[in-house]
Parts: sequence; structure tokens; C-alpha cells
Amino acid sequence: MALAVASRTDQPDQFAAWEAAPAFAAGERHPIFGRFGRQFYPATYNDCVDLSFAVLQGGEPLMLVPCNLFDRTLGHYGQPVPFLARRDLSEAALSGATGSALQALDRLAKDLRAGSVLIRDEVAGAALSTLGRGCVGRQAAARVKLHGFCDLSWDEPRFRRNLRKSFQSLVNWGKRNLRIAYVNAASPDRDLFQRYREFHAGVAGRVTRSDASWAAMFDWIAAGGGELGLAYLADDTLVAGTMSIDGSEVTYYASGVYDRERFDQPLAHFPLYNAIFRSRERGMRHFDLGELPAKGSVDDKEFNIGYFKRGFATSIEMHLAWRWDMRVAADLAAR
Repeated sequence: MALAVASRTDQPDQFAAWEAAPAFAAGERHPIFGRFGRQFYPATYNDCVDLSFAVLQGGEPLMLVPCNLFDRTLGHYGQPVPFLARRDLSEAALSGATGSALQALDRLAKDLRAGSVLIRDEVAGAALSTLGRGCVGRQAAARVKLHGFCDLSWDEPRFRRNLRKSFQSLVNWGKRNLRIAYVNAASPDRDLFQRYREFHAGVAGRVTRSDASWAAMFDWIAAGGGELGLAYLADDTLVAGTMSIDGSEVTYYASGVYDRERFDQPLAHFPLYNAIFRSRERGMRHFDLGELPAKGSVDDKEFNIGYFKRGFATSIEMHLAWRWDMRVAADLAAR
């Protein structure tokens, strides 16, 4: 049976029903690709037009592909496009759906005059996936992306033994010297959340997010989808804030802000350690610390943030980010 493509804009209600269906529950595991992302990113990047589509067979979705155009790149709000496949697809069905999705992205990129296309490819084994082979055929370049993860099934003694050696005393210092106040479902304190917004802007030196994006984050954690922890010294000085956002199984370390003028003290270690274990209490299975960039691939500040996070990781997971240049693709098609 032939495959077809349906866009979210043409069938918004039907598309929302597909996203909520049990067959696509895996897409909800991580908040970035699930319902939180669908609320947060449009609020943050409100000038991006939603170009998401589904690959159908007989009217039933085989794959959902959330995407949009940002800074002339066809991606997912500046990140690689995830291919969210229906649960239990056969290899043949997955291969066919992947090919149709790549072709649909080709057409979109051409129609929109995009400069490039950016795709996320989960790595499983040494051989290229169907998606990877399709990207190679478009002369795409692959970049390895590493994320630090914490396995929340580990008990605390085992987790502490796995910490970078120097971290154990620094976590203990924070536990003794920092008081943590929380914004969550049990305490949906808007004033405390506003205090974090002001602290964030003060440390950054500017306002970096829109009111709508902050509202999306508050609504999510107030409804039970995560937590904000604010760390205070004994004199009630706010020195750190940690935002954790939950999917159905994975908590994402969404934001960490620390008073740079007091970095002679270990302000970041206990708040993050505490956030990791509190996410387990909410029933999460994994904690995504975020990307761990290689030295030389980013500036020193970003590398040091990744190095800090790596000290907590119980594992490091990898995926590929494929990018192909539309000019190269056009040249290949003309041959």
C-alpha cells in the first residue's frame, strides 16, 4: 500500500490525536520531543512556522516528523529533526516510512529555499541506519552528539561512588550550607518563580526568554511536570537555581543559573545532585544532564559546563546530527 504525507497544519486535531496515541508513547519519554516541547518551543520561537508532518499508510500514521524552519535550517527549533516512529514497526515498514519522510523534507527544504537540513539519528550498533544511509546519499555530514545521563534506578551509595572524586565533598558542603526552596505541583509559587526569572536575567546580564516561554515552563512544573529549586545561603541570599523538566520517563536538566561572583564556593554541585534524586521521587527513570561538547568544538565556558555535568553521569549516550547542504543536494539531483 502506498505511503502518503499529511501535515499538521492541514489536520491539526488529527495530528494531536496521533501524538497522544499509545503507539507513539515513546515520543513522550523525553520532554523535549513530547507535550512539553510542543508547548515551550512555539512560545519561545514564535516566528517559526510549524511544518510538522506524518507519514501515513492506509490513513494510519507510521511516523511523526516535527520540524520547522529556523535561521534557514530545516530542523526542530534549531536542533536536529527527530523521526518518531510508531511502536513495533517492522524493519520494512520503518525503512519505507524513513524514505518517505526524507523525501518530504527534501521537498519542504526546496520549497522554502532552506540553506540546509538537520536530522537526528539515534545510533544502535555499528552499521548505518536506514536514516543514516539516506543522509549519506544526500552528501550529509555527521556530527557526534554526546549527552550525559543518570540511571535513576541506582541507589544513592552507588551513585555517590560514581561521582567524580572531588564532587563528594562539594556536594556535602552544599547540603550543609544551602537551603533549597521549591516551585512544583505541591508549591506552585508564582512569586518564587518570578524571583528566579529576575535572578536569571541578572546573571545573564539581559532577558534571554520571552514571557510566553517562561509561562510555559511555569505551567508545566506547576502541573506536576518537573520542579524549580532555588538555593539560598544562610543569610537568605539567592545564589543558585536549577530547573528540571519531566517527560514520561526522562527528566531534562533544562536550566542552571549560579551567582558567578560567588564561584569561590561550590554552589552548583548540591543543587544538581538534589534535583537528580528528587526526579527519581517523581517516578522518573533517567536524568538527562544535557550535551557534553568536546574540547575545541565550543568556547571554554560551554566546555567547562559540559565537563561539570559529566562528573555526575552514570552513562554517556550518543546520537548523530546529520546536516546536508541544499546546494549540494541540488547538484546531485541534477546529475
